[in-house]
Amino acid sequence: MNEKCERAVRAFIELGVQGDVAGIVDCFAEGASYRVNAWNDALVGHDAIRQEIERQHSSFGDSRYELTSIGTVDNNVVFTERIDTVHMAGRDVTIHIVGVFELNDAGKITSYRDYFDTQEVETQLP
Repeated sequence: MNEKCERAVRAFIELGVQGDVAGIVDCFAEGASYRVNAWNDALVGHDAIRQEIERQHSSFGDSRYELTSIGTVDNNVVFTERIDTVHMAGRDVTIHIVGVFELNDAGKITSYRDYFDTQEVETQLP
């Protein structure tokens, strides 16, 4: 299942870069949770996740990423280390992120949370 989960996560990240909101939401299982940053309250369900993804995509564009590491533990938990760059507030903002994805047997995301330092973002904005 490791390869299947990692392929699903890679596809999810690519959909994010492409801005495919419907495709992103389809990657989540019914009742899935998403935490924009691990300490935030979870957004639960397709509608809440869709609203957040749409909000994000209205705030920035020209998304790019470098996947520096990916690995799976317990057959269904995928860890990614990424360097994401987005264009917002008239400039490129680069963020170092660790994402943790939990997937079900069908390869759908049941839980997704990111870990990043908000100060890294703040220091790059005007």
